[in-house]
Amino acid sequence: MRLFEGILIAVHIFWLFSFLFRFNAKIKIITNVIALILLVIHLDLEGYRWQMGLTYMLFSLLTVFTMKPFIQRNAEKGTLESVKNKRKVKKLSYISFIVTYSFSSFGLVIVMPVFQLPKPTGPFEVGMNSRYLIDESRHDLEQKDRELMIQIWYPAEVKDDTKDIHYESFPYEEWSGTMEFIFSVPRSVFEYLKYGQTNSIKDIAVSKQEVNFPVLLFSHGFGSTRLQNFSQMEELASYGYVVVSVDHTNDAAYTKFPDGREIMNQTDAYSYSFNIEDEKDVKMRSKDMSYVLDHLTTINDQDPHGLFTGKMDMGRIGIFGHSYGGSTAAQALLDDSRISAGINIDGPLHEPVASSGFEQPFMFILDEDYLYISDEEIQYTNITREEFQKYHDKITELADFHYKEGIKGDTFMLTFIAGDHYTFTDFPFLSPLLSWNIDINQFHQVMNWYILAFFDHYVKGEEPNPLLKKEKMEDKFYYYKTNIKND
Repeated sequence: MRLFEGILIAVHIFWLFSFLFRFNAKIKIITNVIALILLVIHLDLEGYRWQMGLTYMLFSLLTVFTMKPFIQRNAEKGTLESVKNKRKVKKLSYISFIVTYSFSSFGLVIVMPVFQLPKPTGPFEVGMNSRYLIDESRHDLEQKDRELMIQIWYPAEVKDDTKDIHYESFPYEEWSGTMEFIFSVPRSVFEYLKYGQTNSIKDIAVSKQEVNFPVLLFSHGFGSTRLQNFSQMEELASYGYVVVSVDHTNDAAYTKFPDGREIMNQTDAYSYSFNIEDEKDVKMRSKDMSYVLDHLTTINDQDPHGLFTGKMDMGRIGIFGHSYGGSTAAQALLDDSRISAGINIDGPLHEPVASSGFEQPFMFILDEDYLYISDEEIQYTNITREEFQKYHDKITELADFHYKEGIKGDTFMLTFIAGDHYTFTDFPFLSPLLSWNIDINQFHQVMNWYILAFFDHYVKGEEPNPLLKKEKMEDKFYYYKTNIKND
């Protein structure tokens, strides 16, 4: 809840009480004026959002009621009994409305808050840049060149005498498009997300504190967005990584290109393939990642925008992804030898990775109920409970096998007891209803500790953080185990 939103709602509640307890007209008028001033300040500084709609309507209604005695001074007088009855009815009506208004108004702005992403903890400020790519060697179903949007976060150069730093607003278009795809709710419902704030500075110069920085690629989940882990990208960039997240066009929920074209995922949100042999989409995504690496190599040699020339160390590359993006990370390690290490965040392993494995170090970050879905969710899919159970048993068995021996490099497994599949993303920041049973900041902090420790060692080449080698059990929160094979 934003400051003036809360004050404005509180003033309206007091205003309602002024009618319930029949405060004199002077107090009502003063309250009316205060409410007007607060409304103007709120709209100017914070901006309109539909969650405050009841307050906006109530302002007009109470203004009329406040001024009514001055307009109708000669109203008809009824009998004493009828006047008493009317007062009782009015009193009950006021009480009911005050309770309803208080719960609904505070409820809406609390359940759907305007939020700020957590501040990155690293030594660098964070810059952000987006690029539009065209892969002419591949085509979509309409035989058009494959188009991709990528988002790049990086350590930024901020001078000491810089007075005004403008952080970018939360990317509401991509997020509202994603929410529309997942929940079939008009994206206008989530337009208020534009008031959220990130910690990224658009197109600012790359830091000069180091000659160049290692690169991390990120792949989003099925029907999601390249911006789904925005806070995590900022955290990693603040520790000296160039982090590149890719929209897998048509597989992403929503993609918007610079010319204004919008592409929505045309499949059903529950059409995910529960079949480890179905590798077509994963292979397509892996080719996206390799093409992006090719492009990064090109702009590192000579960036036409002058931003990244010589600033990326293309000899130090890692990859990670969430859900289907975790599957993509594993496939890319098999397909592209330029990538030295990878992390799978709560995703399954598909063929051919499921059978062959790969050589590079790998970390599994999983929820204890690894990709498990309820009976209620299964009814929206194209499989039965029995079919899903068979699939679930298989992906769990594969994760365990590859952690122990199927992957030749060092392997690690971080398992969270708390949270669920979407807790690994920024979804819980959108509403306390999505994080009511967990400290989302602590969850992300622990996840980022291990991700940084892993990439710092296997991508940056630093000495291993003791956190990486020490097995740990944090009661009712997470447990961590290691399988170091190459000491």
